[in-house]
Amino acid sequence: MICSQWLDLLDTPSPAFHRTLRAVYGSDNACIESRLKLLCAVLERFRERFGDQAVRVFRAPGRINLRGMHVDTHGGYLNLMTHQREVLVAVQIRDDSTSVFANIDARFEETILRPDDARSSGVFRQPWTEFILSPAVRSAVEARRGHWSHYLSGAFLSIQHRFSDTPLHGMNAVVGGDLPRGAALSSSAALCVAVCNAMLALNDKTLDPLSLILAARDAEWYTGSRCGLSDQAAITLGGQGELINVALFTPALDLSGLRRIEFPEALRILVVDSYTEHSLSGVALAAYTRNRFAYSLALEILRQELRRQGFPVAFVAETDHLSRVTQERIPALLQLLRAIPDSLSLDDLRARYTLPELDAAYRQYFGTVPEDQRPDTIHLRGPLLFGIAESERAHRFIDALTEGNWTRAGRLMSIGHDGDRLVAPTGQAYRFDTSDAALATETPIEMLPGVYGASAPVLDGLVDAALGADALGASLTGAGMAGAVLALCRAENAASVAQALREWMASSEYIKRAGRELADDELDRAVVVNAAPAAADELHV
Repeated sequence: MICSQWLDLLDTPSPAFHRTLRAVYGSDNACIESRLKLLCAVLERFRERFGDQAVRVFRAPGRINLRGMHVDTHGGYLNLMTHQREVLVAVQIRDDSTSVFANIDARFEETILRPDDARSSGVFRQPWTEFILSPAVRSAVEARRGHWSHYLSGAFLSIQHRFSDTPLHGMNAVVGGDLPRGAALSSSAALCVAVCNAMLALNDKTLDPLSLILAARDAEWYTGSRCGLSDQAAITLGGQGELINVALFTPALDLSGLRRIEFPEALRILVVDSYTEHSLSGVALAAYTRNRFAYSLALEILRQELRRQGFPVAFVAETDHLSRVTQERIPALLQLLRAIPDSLSLDDLRARYTLPELDAAYRQYFGTVPEDQRPDTIHLRGPLLFGIAESERAHRFIDALTEGNWTRAGRLMSIGHDGDRLVAPTGQAYRFDTSDAALATETPIEMLPGVYGASAPVLDGLVDAALGADALGASLTGAGMAGAVLALCRAENAASVAQALREWMASSEYIKRAGRELADDELDRAVVVNAAPAAADELHV
């Protein structure tokens, strides 16, 4: 269908097109109207740039993660939903391999991709990781670090790499999106998924869901990111009005255990844009990096403690990701954690555990931290407890929703945030106690926060404002440090919780923590009720 026909249809949607829109976005008219407005802007820009040509439209929603923070790279459980703000790509196939990408946002300059040079290089036929680490790719990416063209190149080349024997056609394309940048709602993953889907469809190629998730992940790895798979999985596997629960372990990806439920109509999720950016430095950066460094080693340390305590070799070998570290499988799990020192010097860490990658990991994590701020003492127990407990929280969260135990679901969210929290509700510094005495408890492990520390003062304040207004639970979503907060509410309380959040964001305390004052229109846009749309796909008439 040509652009003008699309635009006529948007001006007066037919009953059949309305049914399509409701199947994708749900029944909320305001949500549908906002989607039509974005689609219209993309198609008008395409007609302006490329003429009144036949186009196909591909969409990819954002995502939220209700529980399962920071565990996707360790094979932990996740609770994922799509988010209605999205990336749209209107495309027309070309006769050659060149692609031309324009954007409805003038901040993103037009980009022309000519992938033949990459395809003709010998390294392109090597495994993907070797290709993206090659000097030519790294120098090209570093020369324009953060440029949106790298995501487009990554998506095109990731698909071409999977069909390396067949030169793929390029496209003329216009991209548009309304996902807030830097808000931890997966705008970059949505862009990669949408372009990957467009590439496949235009070239009559298909990938199964797992392969598509990996292809989109590989597109982001091209840019220098080393993200996990949770964003791409939510965008690819989510369903309209649904929550999915899944554990993703890259060495052995398997969707057979995926659970899918309809999100309760009596509940609402508020998505709160904090309008903050990652800005860790000094002591805060060193502390956060120390936790991440310990977290990267923690599962192997746990396995070595299992061997120390006489667990069978086969059992230890199977304990290779967080979804297999549960109190059902290891009844004395807290006792095992107490056997791991709360903290160790680097020298003692080397002496106690066999960690061949220790020094390389230390350089990787602390390379950007000034030498005089690099710690010699590493806190082990808190980050490991966080990962185990957070995966279990995600495992239990979907059960709580299914059983109608919404208070417990909200409590799991809030406890999870405490594992990331930096500032207590009193305004004092916060850190969960991981001493032997604190872990000598009968408390289920999912009710223990652990210590990861990826929050920020503004995010903590938003969580506290939501809880103070009778939200069932609240937490950051995504990587943290900035971005978005989620609040789980009963439907009848959603408006009052949203108002309390806006009032806090207009307060002097927000201005103090964020370092800026918000305009009225920013406050109006700050809180959005999540409307989970269908997974990424082509938008059909």
